[in-house]
Amino acid sequence: MAWRGAVLAIAAALGLLLARPPAPLVALQERVFAPLPRPPDTGGIVVLDIGARDETGALWTRAATARLVARLAEAKPRVIGLDMLIAGECDGAPAGDLAAALRGQPAVLGLLLSDTPGPPLPPARLGQTGPLPLWQAAGAETPCPQFSAQDWAVMALMGDADATVRHLPVAVAVGHQTLPGLAVAIAARAEGLLPLIGPTGLRLGATTFPLEAGSLRFAASRPESWARRTLPAAAVLAGQARPPADAVLLIGSSLPERGGLRPSATSPVMPSVQILADAVAGLRSGQLPHRPGWAPALEGGFVALTGLLTLLGLLRLRPARAAAMAATLAALWAGAAVLFGRGGLLLDPVLPVVALALILLAALLGRAAALARAERVLRDRMGQVLPPALVSRLAAQPRLMRLEGETREITALFTDIEGFSTATSAMGAVEMVARLDAYFALTCAIVLRHGGMIDKLVGDSLHALFNAPLDQPGHEAAALACAAEIVTATEAFARENNGFGKTRIGVECGPAVLGDVGFGTRIDYTAHGPAVNLAARLQEANKALGTRICIGPTLGAREPGLVALGEIELRSFGRLPLYTLRA
Repeated sequence: MAWRGAVLAIAAALGLLLARPPAPLVALQERVFAPLPRPPDTGGIVVLDIGARDETGALWTRAATARLVARLAEAKPRVIGLDMLIAGECDGAPAGDLAAALRGQPAVLGLLLSDTPGPPLPPARLGQTGPLPLWQAAGAETPCPQFSAQDWAVMALMGDADATVRHLPVAVAVGHQTLPGLAVAIAARAEGLLPLIGPTGLRLGATTFPLEAGSLRFAASRPESWARRTLPAAAVLAGQARPPADAVLLIGSSLPERGGLRPSATSPVMPSVQILADAVAGLRSGQLPHRPGWAPALEGGFVALTGLLTLLGLLRLRPARAAAMAATLAALWAGAAVLFGRGGLLLDPVLPVVALALILLAALLGRAAALARAERVLRDRMGQVLPPALVSRLAAQPRLMRLEGETREITALFTDIEGFSTATSAMGAVEMVARLDAYFALTCAIVLRHGGMIDKLVGDSLHALFNAPLDQPGHEAAALACAAEIVTATEAFARENNGFGKTRIGVECGPAVLGDVGFGTRIDYTAHGPAVNLAARLQEANKALGTRICIGPTLGAREPGLVALGEIELRSFGRLPLYTLRA
């Protein structure tokens, strides 16, 4: 059949789409991946956060950095990593003091990349085999000569297409020289290893990290975890805090004016030194997330295969069982993808499931259309031996007895709470819902007691019908008595609830069309007609008239003893004689 071919085509198209995802789809997947990998344990890593001022209250300077490095050296750190530029201002005491403080320390300093070639850079501690797809740069900021004996690495953080930083460079080819990324250099120095970059990825000791286009993906931690590994640099200088011994100490700043904030998967403003801490922790623990190049093909293949299985299931099984089978396959995929994602292997747990749901929907619709065509053929055949009306009723409504449309005289009653927006602006959500529950419990009980039907509850409004769905003799008087009791009851309710609950009511009678309206299981028995619309307008007219109950002209002419309000202009209805109840 044609629908089967259409379902197969949809399955193939969705599978191909996931196997070769366009940029917008990749961006959606990255949002899904963000919470999957577990951030590595950052035990043994301490971030020294440089603020605007040092321990004396003066603005932070390079001299303060020198004092900080000297203080950190007392803790015998495993490595000191500087996520800050040490270039320019090479002459003078501050530069000399910092160079002296760093001399003999296991320190790794950061370089910034440049668009213009520069002089040769210090040699890098990095092994490389074969041509690799590394990040390229024309040059880098040249360090001061006093610092040339230190280890140097690249501080570059380049965002993805949406500017979010999810990857760090394993190394950067600067001119004819290759420099390691800062995280790689710090992790290697901390473990006493020489990082080796080869065709299989980055190797640190016995662990090999696969690369994604020459970069490493890191698992970003959340802001609440940053404080646990961070010490204020000024507090360390003042002796109020002390880093542990044999730790990896990372110096950087979270101040926006220092330009170190980047959007990450967990925060739109993540300090670069915190990104560095996550990457170093992942490298040291061997736990960096990775999305292999074959992952899209696997996801697309899953969609195509399960789409075919879903189609075969619908051809052999009942729709409910076929849908359950597809749901089971989707749940197994999502569960496995989440499990692998928590371990660092990133497979999409969402989009393949959505694609399978679309295939199932298309298959169900196709089968429903085919069954509808078969039903028409069967109806024509049965119409030859059974009355057509009976055939239509059995075929269309075998179990559900649905009320058909009818025109009947009804009285419509609409309520509204006076000053609802103002009264609820000072309430919390819980209090507002609680008071509305109590209010509707009161007013709905009154309507039911007078024989009315609750048509709808819309916001703070109640819509009620009298003489529907069954005949109700005296429905006009019943509606007016109901309105009077609601006003009396809600006045008392308002006195107990700080003025909340005073009610305005509109009432009118007339012919209306009633019946079930809806689709599938969403069916609503309701009324349509001028009397219903006018009752809503009358409820609104109370504001201008200063009344609690406003009654329309048809009901006003039928019921004696009402108070005439005169002819009033109503939007969409013109000038009408209106009434209210006698006080």
